[in-house]
Amino acid sequence: MSIHPVFVLLLLSHVLGDYYLQPRAMATGKAEKCLWLIGHGMVHTICMSIVLMAGIGFTTNIFWILLVANVSHTLIDFLKRFVKWKSFSLDQLAHLAVLVTVWAVWGQSLNVKEFFLLEFTYLQKSAILIVLGLLCILRPIGVLIEQGDVWDFSRNKNSLDESQKGAGKMIGYLERTVVYFLLLVGQYAAIAFVIAAKSVARFPEIGKDGQGRMLAEYYLIGTLLSMISVFTTTLLLGLLR
Repeated sequence: MSIHPVFVLLLLSHVLGDYYLQPRAMATGKAEKCLWLIGHGMVHTICMSIVLMAGIGFTTNIFWILLVANVSHTLIDFLKRFVKWKSFSLDQLAHLAVLVTVWAVWGQSLNVKEFFLLEFTYLQKSAILIVLGLLCILRPIGVLIEQGDVWDFSRNKNSLDESQKGAGKMIGYLERTVVYFLLLVGQYAAIAFVIAAKSVARFPEIGKDGQGRMLAEYYLIGTLLSMISVFTTTLLLGLLR
């Protein structure tokens, strides 16, 4: 495994607790009500505890990791209330900095159970890393694109109804998943066919009027951001062939 396995478990627990186990109501409510904030902190703590206990077991170092990581996580979310310029990217970088710190101080000397070091024989890649990469390219990347840190999609989204937005989100999930696994098996040329197939399906929607131009912009920028995010995630996790 190219990344230290303890750090992989920390990332996995953060992604699960901050995205997959945090409903939309909690994500928006924690910015206004302390009850939601405390609830999210508890869910994140429980999630990280389960992952670390299953992967490592309980030690004094695990106790300090859980304490510092989760208190810091809740504190960062609390302090966001007082920041006028809110940025999803900066928020996640702050959480990542905490994870790097607790791993550097208490995690480097820990050993992960052999079960979490298994590899997929065909891919010759760490199974837990592949799962982590898949989880990262779905919800976290989707939220990054939706939040508009990279590009403001609000103007385009206002012209779409709810069913179109939901369909677009699902297409993004499927697109990134297909490209991700094509990268894992080294089938880079096939990625062009995925983009081409999507372009053919979308072509009738893209006209010469103002609405068509907005859809073209929404489609092109969204697709390129999805592709770049999958390539970047796979590269950073050391999963590219």
